[in-house]
Amino acid sequence: MSPTRAVAVVLLCFLLGGSSAEVAVRTHRAFQARSEAAPGGDFLALEVRRGDGELLARPRLIASPGRPAHLVLRDPADPERVRLELRVEATREPSGVVSVDYELSMPGEDLACSGRLAATPGVEHSLDLGDRALAATLLTLPVPSAAFDAWLEAERAVLRAASRHT
Repeated sequence: MSPTRAVAVVLLCFLLGGSSAEVAVRTHRAFQARSEAAPGGDFLALEVRRGDGELLARPRLIASPGRPAHLVLRDPADPERVRLELRVEATREPSGVVSVDYELSMPGEDLACSGRLAATPGVEHSLDLGDRALAATLLTLPVPSAAFDAWLEAERAVLRAASRHT
C-alpha cells in the first residue's frame, strides 16, 4: 500500500469516526514492520572448475544483509562425504558494490581458502584459490531485482532446452 493511500484511509477513518484510533495504530505498526524488514539480499553464484574446464561445483545461495550464510554440498552417492563447504557474508556498500567475505573448502580437492572480494553486481569475479589447478568465479545479483529475474529466466530456458534434447 502506498503511503498516500494509507494516509487517505486513515483520514477517512477519522472523518467517519468509529475505531479510528485502532486503525491509526495498526497502520503505523504495518509501516514500521515494513521498514524494519530486510530489504532483500544478494544472490551469490559460485562456480569451481578444474584447469581443464571440468565443472566441479556450482553452488548458489541468497545471503541476507548482515547475516552469514553457510552451504554444504554433499556427494549424492555418499551423503556422509562433503564435496564443498561455503560460508559467506555479503554486505552491500552505498556505492552498490557488494563486499563478500568467504570461506571455501573442498576436501576432495584439498582446498581450503578464505578472503574478501569487492564484487560489482552482475559481473563475474575470480576468487583467489592460491596455488591450485582450480578456478573459481563468483557472480552477485541483488534480490529482488530485474537482473535476478532475467538470470532466473535464462537458467529456466537452459533447463528447458536441455530437457528437450534428452
